Amino acid sequence: MLLAILEFMIDSHCHLDYCAHPDEVASPELRAMISIGTSLERCKATLKLAENHANVWAAVGIHPNNASDAKDEAVRKGIEELARHPRVVAIGETGFDTYWDDESLDTQAESFRWQVALARALDKALILHIRDKDEQEDASLKAIDMLKEANYSRGILHCFNGHKGLLEVGLGLGWMVSFAGNLTYKKATELHEAAKVVPQDRLLIETDSPFLAPVPKRGKKNQPSFVRHTAEFLAQLRRESLERVESYTDANAVRIYGLPLEPND
Repeated sequence: MLLAILEFMIDSHCHLDYCAHPDEVASPELRAMISIGTSLERCKATLKLAENHANVWAAVGIHPNNASDAKDEAVRKGIEELARHPRVVAIGETGFDTYWDDESLDTQAESFRWQVALARALDKALILHIRDKDEQEDASLKAIDMLKEANYSRGILHCFNGHKGLLEVGLGLGWMVSFAGNLTYKKATELHEAAKVVPQDRLLIETDSPFLAPVPKRGKKNQPSFVRHTAEFLAQLRRESLERVESYTDANAVRIYGLPLEPND
């Protein structure tokens, strides 16, 4: 039964190019994987994986920790060219990160504005990364302001951090809310509460491989096939069957990314 469910599951966000053996972890058991680029060179590698695997699609963009790269016209041009490839289904991940001190929020905002404009021009999903320093919310608050400014309705709050204000704004814009393996962690109570209230038609699940491996794989290198553990935990939280959660989260991924796949029965 579990193998049958896996054959229909979608990992809505992973980084295959960061995995030690990407061609091996690009699981043939899964219906689809969306592999996310974070720099121009990594976007090229990600797109090559999508070209080589029928169940892999790509997203291209500049990660907020690399936001200064977006000031380079050659980098922008390179990303814009890749974004038009038919195997590219989203722009990003862009966003705001204050956990590391690599880039200022102003520089990250400039990169975000360019990427949301690109997503709008190509009518593709925008993937948003938000990470705050511990016990702070500067990145989340900046994201709220920028989402209101952009007023773009086709987006994903990737690896959602549990911020209530961000959830309200994201849902108000019509965005998807994606939960990663850290949803399964015992102390992630804010995530648990958020996952219970997000409407069915807005929920996604992801691995963020090779990072954030879910329980019972925590501490190991994550991989797309581990998405089933997050799905199982989400089903328990919402008191729904695994089959039900798999069905609507996969349908949501197909819809937001515009994947050329038939809906699950």
